Amino acid sequence: MTAARPSAGGLAGPLLLDGGLWTGLLARGLPVEVLPEEWVLARPDDVRAVHAAHARAGASVVLSATFNLATPRLAARVGPGRDEAIAEAAVLLARQGAPGARVAASLGATGAPDKAGGVIAARYRVAARAIARAGADLAWIETQTDLGEALAALAACREAGLEAVVTFAFREERGRLVGAEGVPAETWLSAAAALGAAAVGANCTAPGPAFTRLAFAAQALSVPFVAKPSPGPPGQVMEPRPFAATVAPAVQAGARLVGGCCGTSAEHLAALAPLLAQAGTVARG
Repeated sequence: MTAARPSAGGLAGPLLLDGGLWTGLLARGLPVEVLPEEWVLARPDDVRAVHAAHARAGASVVLSATFNLATPRLAARVGPGRDEAIAEAAVLLARQGAPGARVAASLGATGAPDKAGGVIAARYRVAARAIARAGADLAWIETQTDLGEALAALAACREAGLEAVVTFAFREERGRLVGAEGVPAETWLSAAAALGAAAVGANCTAPGPAFTRLAFAAQALSVPFVAKPSPGPPGQVMEPRPFAATVAPAVQAGARLVGGCCGTSAEHLAALAPLLAQAGTVARG
């Protein structure tokens, strides 16, 4: 029997998010040149197992293996016209691996060199329709480094009838997190919130004082703040407890949707879970 689909609402938190899906698949043998979406079709048991590990650690939101759905490189590797098949399989695997959790369909940056003429918007519209038809509970637009592209993705998801979260991969400059051309991170978060994002935040960004400062600033926003930092690059990944200790100030500053990005394992999530419990009862459905 298929698990009942949970409501997409209730993103106020506290919610423990999942960890790095790509990281989990690499640990199970995914070659670095192979996209996770390829394993959705070729090795579904491995994808399902990573979702299950994150759910066992307490994650109540899991991101499907659809990060590359709007990218030209995915079509180049699996052939054109596979969007709906991949989205349907990826969402199903997430739901099977984490029954009762919300399934958020991940959408990353397109990586398309041509951002003019509506190319980006068209790619996101195709991807958004595919994840909506696949039955995702919401869209999770992540690792964005271009505000215009992020907003195009947000518009496409809302057009498809999906609630959407938007998170950016910011860089640190003079003790603050910023986007392209040094624009303050708060400016980008405010823009996404104003255009209808259900929650906004930062991912694939190192935790620390700058992250905490952004979490404090985000208290002025009308939507929840998402903290999904990375514990470090390969060979420099923080251990679970030190990672959780570094993320704790952001939770104390008001982050209520908290998980991890690249490098984050189920063990890292288990270390984060008590932080959310202290902030309030961790939502599980």
